Amino acid sequence: MNRDSDPRFSIIVPTYNEEKLLPKLLLSLKDQTCKDYEVIVADDGSSDRTGSIALDFNAKLIVNDRIGEYPSRNAGARIATGSILVFTGADAIMASDFLAKIKKKFCNDARLVGLYGPTFPYDAPLWAKLEFTMWYALSTMLYLVTREANASTAFFAVKRDIFLRTDGFADLAHADSSMSRDLSKRFRVRPTLRLLVFVSGRRTKSGLSDFNRHHLVMLVDTFFRFLRNSNWVRRERSYRVGIHSRSGSGAKRSPRK
Repeated sequence: MNRDSDPRFSIIVPTYNEEKLLPKLLLSLKDQTCKDYEVIVADDGSSDRTGSIALDFNAKLIVNDRIGEYPSRNAGARIATGSILVFTGADAIMASDFLAKIKKKFCNDARLVGLYGPTFPYDAPLWAKLEFTMWYALSTMLYLVTREANASTAFFAVKRDIFLRTDGFADLAHADSSMSRDLSKRFRVRPTLRLLVFVSGRRTKSGLSDFNRHHLVMLVDTFFRFLRNSNWVRRERSYRVGIHSRSGSGAKRSPRK
């Protein structure tokens, strides 16, 4: 998969014990019509076969010591050689023309710096599929009004030279949307509904109540700027980063005050 010495795309995947889902992503990348890419798996000290699977698919493998999801993405970006970084997740699946469509978008717009699109959980319950759809409809409407981007690292493509001018992703919940918001204040970062990424529904297994609590924080963080630094949002961010940015090691809720 890493045939070119200077690939156009560097696909960065943070992992922790992803032996069940990672092969699906890597197979979907192997089938891409656009071959101008490399895959970087930034593993966070997995105890299963994640690392060997990555090597079996000829991906570049770096091993970190439980530094967390977003720091792992930053580590992958530092060794990337492509001109465009494509951040995604180990549970994602992409259509065979996915990279070709991204390439066309960037080639047709020289000012484009970042691109993101919707995700859809292929094995989630109906209520979760509806919520995912509604979320991307709302966030796209917000962009049309405010030009404020809210990307997810399930799929976020950004020019490498611009990304390296930043401090990278913060080790915080919703660091992906914060990064894209900041970039969109200075550069052209756009959503597209024509690039759909399929993901697993594992994040919905916490149940309707807990998942909606997570979405409520995202809604507040995205649509209500004056509440982004409230104590409640800070507590929820701390809890969420323990789940999503600390290699799945879990976290305890902070006591309410």
